[in-house]
Amino acid sequence: MTLGEKIIDLRKKRGLSQEELAITLGVSRQAVSKWETNEATPDTAKVIALAEYFEVTTDWLLRDIEPQSDPSPAPGGVPSVAEMLRGAPMLLNLTIGGNVFGAALMLYDLWQQTYYHIPIIAGLFIQIGMCALFLGLCSSIRPHDPDGSQEWRTRYWRCNIFSLALMPCFWASSILLHILAHKFTVSSLLLLPVTLVLYLIVCLRAWHRKR
Repeated sequence: MTLGEKIIDLRKKRGLSQEELAITLGVSRQAVSKWETNEATPDTAKVIALAEYFEVTTDWLLRDIEPQSDPSPAPGGVPSVAEMLRGAPMLLNLTIGGNVFGAALMLYDLWQQTYYHIPIIAGLFIQIGMCALFLGLCSSIRPHDPDGSQEWRTRYWRCNIFSLALMPCFWASSILLHILAHKFTVSSLLLLPVTLVLYLIVCLRAWHRKR
């Protein structure tokens, strides 16, 4: 069997589509398709991730040496790279939801002007926690799979830039109004509309760059 045939066989035994396997390994569906048709060969890190995910050996994948029937678990219960990659999509969705919730708290505070700005503080800490959570995963993957780590890091920022941009826009608006207040009479009610205008500019700029 060729390497491509082995990947097809292992994938179908797990009941996975090419897209699902691609998400697990942090690559594109086209890359998986090329591996299976032997148009391209996965790099060493991806071969290791394939072996760990399907619980076979790299020797069997590359040289037809029979796989171990009962692979030993990672020492100390430390998750393998494949396991971390498998959990990356769920963690990405969790961090997106957390960052959106944090941004919603900030907008609520800007609208209501609450005492001590507790919602803004809570929203900021939630966003910081979500950033630390996902980037910590990327840092754990990076020593074993630099390409996979960088790809998930890029996906994280592309998905979360719209919610994370709100706080810098709020700070910029506060500074701008504070400067203008020295020369003109400026109402604190302007903080929300100015923040939203800056936020929309940043979002449109980010959306344009994504496209």
